[in-house]
Amino acid sequence: MGIKLATKNELQWVNEQYQKIGFVPSNLERETIAIVTYKDKYAGVGRIVYLNGEEAEIGGICILDEFRGLSLANELVDYLVKEAKKSNLKEIYCLPFEELKCFYGKFGFEEFDYEGKQINNHILKKYQWCLDNYEKKVLLLKL
Repeated sequence: MGIKLATKNELQWVNEQYQKIGFVPSNLERETIAIVTYKDKYAGVGRIVYLNGEEAEIGGICILDEFRGLSLANELVDYLVKEAKKSNLKEIYCLPFEELKCFYGKFGFEEFDYEGKQINNHILKKYQWCLDNYEKKVLLLKL
């Protein structure tokens, strides 16, 4: 198992994975994209999307089917959380499906009740889009 940062040459592969599962494509301009490998094969991908100098979202976690059950998502999210923390961000969000609440809780993410609180407009819009478009319930979590 290893984790490497995606390069321009790998961006097509990254976005092919996201297209398969209906996620928004990535770019390297405002994202840190990490590829998890297993036995020298690309096994999954995840990203930190920088919303501004103080806020980011961790997401886009995708482990290819043949590599599930190997704790690669755990390694990938752990890596992304550590990278995001290095940036001294004030807020780090995550928008997972409800069944992943405990998984993300292991990394310090908690449900965030944004009512009456300041929240990044991009995250709020994305959260609402997820609620409107996914059959599964989506949570708004914050580190």
